[in-house]
Amino acid sequence: MRTTWTRTRPASRSARASRRNSSKRGCPLELKRKRNQSDSIIFNGHDLSKLVYCKVRRPIMASVSASFEDAPGRHGEYFKTVRRAGYDLRVDMWLRTEHRREVAKARHELAALLWSDEPAPLYLPDDPTRYLMAIVNGSTDLDEITDDCPTTTVTFHICDPDYYGQHRRMDVRGAASFAVGGTLPAAITVTAKPGACSSWRITNTDTAEFVEVVQPLTASSVIRMDFDKEHVTVNGSVAQLNIMSDFFTVKDRAHIKISSGTALLEWEERWL
Repeated sequence: MRTTWTRTRPASRSARASRRNSSKRGCPLELKRKRNQSDSIIFNGHDLSKLVYCKVRRPIMASVSASFEDAPGRHGEYFKTVRRAGYDLRVDMWLRTEHRREVAKARHELAALLWSDEPAPLYLPDDPTRYLMAIVNGSTDLDEITDDCPTTTVTFHICDPDYYGQHRRMDVRGAASFAVGGTLPAAITVTAKPGACSSWRITNTDTAEFVEVVQPLTASSVIRMDFDKEHVTVNGSVAQLNIMSDFFTVKDRAHIKISSGTALLEWEERWL
């Protein structure tokens, strides 16, 4: 039986150089993977995922600042206050471009979507059901503009450290018990049709806090309450309130009671 030997020619200098350049630029399959990522990033109502693939780095929670004061005549300190601060959230972005000549068009389109003159909702792919209120802050310089998915780091400043989740609604007649959702207390808005009465009250029966409208109401009256802004209207005009009214928040499992008619409660989940 004869054995056949095949002689392999060494790779040419140009082939070796091509492999070296390919390794520097990144594997074509890797570039294709980046360009084909489907996870969405949504800012101010605009889906950026058609233009970029991103990598997110975020903290477990916002920076915590606690303050203390010396305890005269004893060891240690007294605790005074604690607060969560605003912070910068950096998002690495790769442009979904095949050739460097496509970069300019993608860059201008991305700039138009990132620009906002006030904080706006930011949804990121690692937590797609909750958003932060964010605004772009600082530079957005691209690295070398080549055929290999140019990259940049976009810094979003987070003024409000709370995450916002699902929008919830609850119809109430008489008394109601419901799960609020989230890990933080939420402020509600109320749209009520109290019917004909001399006053109308909504009460948090867990805390005995209440807000009461003290003016004559008719069958067509509509009361609107914003517990976050502490604002109440009746048929669009500022309402007269009981001086003991106290705007409250709801959390965990809430128990609410209204004095008459029906009411629609709405709120957004808030998360640490």
